[in-house]
Amino acid sequence: MSRIVQGISAAALAGALIAGGSAFAQTAQPAASPAPVEAAQPGQRQEQRPNVLVWMMDDVGYAQVSCFGGLVPTPNIDRVARMGLRYTNYHTAPICSAARAAFLSGRNPHSVNIGAHAVTSFPVRGYTGHIPASAGSLADNLKAGGYTTFAIGKWDHMPTAHMTPAGPFNQWPSGQGFERFYGFIAADADNFAPTLLRGHTPVTIPDESDYHLSADMADEAVAMINGRRSVDPARPFFLYWATGVAHAPHHAPEDWLQRFRGKFDMGWDKAREQILKKQIAEGIVPKGTRLSPRPEMIKAWDDLSAEEQKLYARQMEAFAASLAHADAQFGRILDALEESGELDNTMIVIVSDNGASAEGGIDGLFNEAAVTGGWPVGVDGNMKFYDVWGGPETYPHYANGWALAGDTPLRYWKQVAHEGGSRVPLVVSWPKGIAARGEMRRDFTHVSDIAPTIMDMAGVPLADMVNNVKQQPMEGHSFAATTHKGGQADKDRAQYVELLGNRGLWQGDWSLVATHRIRTWAWGTPQTFDEPWELYDLSKDLGQTTDLAARYPERVAQMEKLFDEQAARYNVRPYHNMEEAAARGMAEAKQDFISRQGKWRYPGPVSNITGQEAPPVNIRGFTMTARLGLESGTETGPLFAYGGQLGGIGLYLKEGKPVLIMNGLDGTSDSVMADKALAAGSHAIELKLARGRTAEDGTGEYRVTISSGDTVLVDRPMRFRMAQYFGLPATFGVGEDEGSPVMKGYRAGVPFPGRISDVVFDFSATGPGATELH
Repeated sequence: MSRIVQGISAAALAGALIAGGSAFAQTAQPAASPAPVEAAQPGQRQEQRPNVLVWMMDDVGYAQVSCFGGLVPTPNIDRVARMGLRYTNYHTAPICSAARAAFLSGRNPHSVNIGAHAVTSFPVRGYTGHIPASAGSLADNLKAGGYTTFAIGKWDHMPTAHMTPAGPFNQWPSGQGFERFYGFIAADADNFAPTLLRGHTPVTIPDESDYHLSADMADEAVAMINGRRSVDPARPFFLYWATGVAHAPHHAPEDWLQRFRGKFDMGWDKAREQILKKQIAEGIVPKGTRLSPRPEMIKAWDDLSAEEQKLYARQMEAFAASLAHADAQFGRILDALEESGELDNTMIVIVSDNGASAEGGIDGLFNEAAVTGGWPVGVDGNMKFYDVWGGPETYPHYANGWALAGDTPLRYWKQVAHEGGSRVPLVVSWPKGIAARGEMRRDFTHVSDIAPTIMDMAGVPLADMVNNVKQQPMEGHSFAATTHKGGQADKDRAQYVELLGNRGLWQGDWSLVATHRIRTWAWGTPQTFDEPWELYDLSKDLGQTTDLAARYPERVAQMEKLFDEQAARYNVRPYHNMEEAAARGMAEAKQDFISRQGKWRYPGPVSNITGQEAPPVNIRGFTMTARLGLESGTETGPLFAYGGQLGGIGLYLKEGKPVLIMNGLDGTSDSVMADKALAAGSHAIELKLARGRTAEDGTGEYRVTISSGDTVLVDRPMRFRMAQYFGLPATFGVGEDEGSPVMKGYRAGVPFPGRISDVVFDFSATGPGATELH
């Protein structure tokens, strides 16, 4: 997706849619923890600081892991919970970018300019998408304290304009304190064919028929941990392991999918009842806790048709398989640590970035991109993929009734300020440093607290300077004291939450919240921000079933004042809507188009250009020209490619013959190929893609003309339903095709075998070859 449709990227979130001592904002005396370690003198034994292992899960709700009452078996998360603590009153920001920025910085998301998803950035404080240099990360500080630092997996809390091979890289993991990175720069990834980087360099995934990203990430984790021992076995590590699971796509190996067949036929209503019963029995929630009301847009399971029930149950099976499979891969990391004798001195933090996602909408999605790709999906469209749901032929998301169940007993889901959006599982263990085993803590904790807590317990002070920049204090509160005894946190602490107009404040057992946008899979957000405050007593009403605002107006006024104070302090206002982000993206795209004079130029091969920075080849007609050098005239490979099998467009040579390929979001494909191959030698090649009318169903009329010099190789009409958006991880390349390849059967990451240079995409022509930019 080009900048011309950067607004669509914002829409993807709507529908597909993160100093020791006084430098920490502590409200309780920290528990006894290791003192900062000084260099050992001859004859002295140096105390070993703990390793730190974080599993940042994605879109995993409060009740989706088994040790929090969930129906998905996660024995390795349970294993860590038995070694330590479950925090049942932990809160995060309600979307990934904001949560991850707060987690790693130890500061509130708006304080570090990621008040929403990074793709919805605005040029105002709190929302620019640029983490300030004065807000050094947990990795920066641990590295300064002698740690080696690794990041594996998802990284998306950075400006989209930086997500290119040209950088700049100060917001990448390497610029945020991580010495090594292996993962993806996007909100999600194709688990069977991801676009991956090692450091800043694209890498080709192993050529294995059973490849899955979660397993690959576990392999990398074990290799990095073991590899450091060859240089300095005593040096502690910090590993940030951020799986794409359980964000869509809900992918799992076939044998894991089979394990869950029929497991969710009871439906989301009975699932909620079963989960709540288990939560009460285990003491996760208080006796008498009531389920949140089922929103009116979600049907009762018993009111669904047999076909709807069949489809929705299959969707949940895929989610469960993907999460359980990821848990098994995490278990491999734990096993490796245990085998090496390091598990006891490893501090483990398992957490989710936000609540369960309802972005799959009413019926779920066979392809997450369909919600914003001009590709309406219903039960009939999804049922075509029933037999392959969760496999590589799909990019699926479940129906939003399962998000509600996944957040049991809480109200709503990801992106919303109610409990379902922000109260998520937190599991903490450190066998050598935390005596508690299998206990629970009910102390209020916040995403910004994790970094100062880890540093406090590891005896690492907040660095005064990071990269020669004076550091601002962390705003999170260390909860190290609570690891030894519950009830140590400040019971009067107030903490705001805000995301795209949804807003609230916690103080003690009270929740003040305003409902601005709950249909997170759709547009139509109210333009004003004048919704009334709701008030809930979470000690008695965790499901937020009874609004007490009218009964306690004084408390509402007092908490509203606190919210206003924090909103001013942390750069929360002005509020924004998704539509405003889209409009701004369109305006920026128009200006970018004008400044380029409608031309994108590439002197040679390039890959991993994010959709926001790519030429708009899927939404406008254009002319592409390039110089080719062929050794044999039988070469096969990409001249350009954007997207992949489930939504993409590309020009390839196939055994020397130029071929234009278009792929739909549903996996349909069509192509126009020249009859004759190009001979060995040097060639000037030209592709003209003229666009005509588009039918109501999105099918467009095209004219494809491919020439070499004065010779027309092919000139044919084409009708195809091309999506205006290919999905969050879609990338563009010249001479490269990373991730899911546009040409079926081509191995991703294998570059064009000839020479390619002087590539120009020209959208400036008027007439049928272009679409007027508005």
